[in-house]
Amino acid sequence: MENESSTKTFGYSQNRMANSNNVLHSDAPALNESQAQARESLVLLCRQMLSGELSFFEGAIQVCGLRFKIGVPEFDSDPLAFVAVESEADHLPPRQVQHRWSKTAPQRLQPEFEQTEVWAKGVAEEACHNLIRRFSPQ
Repeated sequence: MENESSTKTFGYSQNRMANSNNVLHSDAPALNESQAQARESLVLLCRQMLSGELSFFEGAIQVCGLRFKIGVPEFDSDPLAFVAVESEADHLPPRQVQHRWSKTAPQRLQPEFEQTEVWAKGVAEEACHNLIRRFSPQ
């Protein structure tokens, strides 16, 4: 029997994800220039996703690339939202490699891309707002 505290979301316990929000108060200033740049890049990516300039599907891939460079715990729920998106959509080709696929594949997969984007926005939109709030210069 599953209850609300044990429900799994794409392999991640919602309870564990919710509890990791407790780290918000412990976000420290960047330790070095590299970490500061990674956080700036993260905030820019989040703003681009929220404005529609960048898809949540494509943005999740880039956020995951920054995940261990921004100085947050491994199980921080905000970056984990993007891990869930990337994991669930890893069978779809990112724009940068679509030219290597058959010419018909992106067209054939278009409905799935659209469904994935709607789902990804639902999963990661709040995380974008949180990360902007956490890492934007004050």
